[in-house]
Amino acid sequence: MSVVKRLLHPHYVANSILATAYPVRQIVMHPELVSSTSVATYSRWLLPAMAILSIKVKGSQSAEELVSVIALYLKVFSVYGFWIISDERISLWGSSWSGSWRVFLFLLVWLAVFIAFPQPSYQGPSNVIWLDASQLEYLTTPGNKAPSSSSSTSSTKLRNRKDNAKIVELDENGDEIDQDKEELSEGKKTELDPSHYWIIAFNTTWSSPCRHFEAVLARCSITYEKKNVHFAKIDMDLVSEGDQIAEKFKISLAATTLDLPSLILFKDGKALKRLPLKIGTMAAGEVLGKVGWDRSESSVVQSFELAALGSGKESFVTQSSASQ
Repeated sequence: MSVVKRLLHPHYVANSILATAYPVRQIVMHPELVSSTSVATYSRWLLPAMAILSIKVKGSQSAEELVSVIALYLKVFSVYGFWIISDERISLWGSSWSGSWRVFLFLLVWLAVFIAFPQPSYQGPSNVIWLDASQLEYLTTPGNKAPSSSSSTSSTKLRNRKDNAKIVELDENGDEIDQDKEELSEGKKTELDPSHYWIIAFNTTWSSPCRHFEAVLARCSITYEKKNVHFAKIDMDLVSEGDQIAEKFKISLAATTLDLPSLILFKDGKALKRLPLKIGTMAAGEVLGKVGWDRSESSVVQSFELAALGSGKESFVTQSSASQ
């Protein structure tokens, strides 16, 4: 699916319209605001705002994230703007209403849009595998062996969309292939082999950072997937074992957490590296606290050494061999 089609989703369209409500209203009702004199007057506010916006634009990892960030800033600005002009009364149905109703109505519409049009998951090209709890357990438990070539259970093979864990196969136009009619070829079939490298994203559907990071993970999966390197994800809030999974991998699910998304590299059931990094002091053999990360593609590539991953030239593999 192209970027334009993805941005025409009702979520982005509705939020874009809502975000421009106040600026459009002011320009229509007060055309003098766009005069050179007015622009010069407000320049001291515009320049800092543009600087902050440019930083956010540079940090956006996808077109969807960019639109979401700009819309959020404009909606917050609109709330402030409607509050500033609350002394201008509203003439409606022959009656005069307090201008404060503009703020209330705007917040009400914002809530309605939030509920009616939730942010969609990433719909672009991707080779990311979706895991369920049992498959995650199989890949992250030391001692599990690679499946035999004759094995055909859904817990070890990912074949089509009917499996709980699935490969999102897309055609040349970016549309999902109907795999109910067409089985994956032997070359595209992926086994849940714990001896391979597995980069697994631990997500929740309610987390905006997780939604935005899907595009980054998808690009990495397309560029760096190999026969022994795979990318996968699990939405912890969609499985009954989500709380246990979060506890096992020490991932906070609090609303203010910096842990989401968490990206962990596994091989032979053992966690080799993770993002975000742990920081702080040691307590009972554990590091307390984590630091947020920018969720950029470059940080993933550098942290997990994706260019060399699977070749035996990874620095953490070399260090592990030397210590033995």
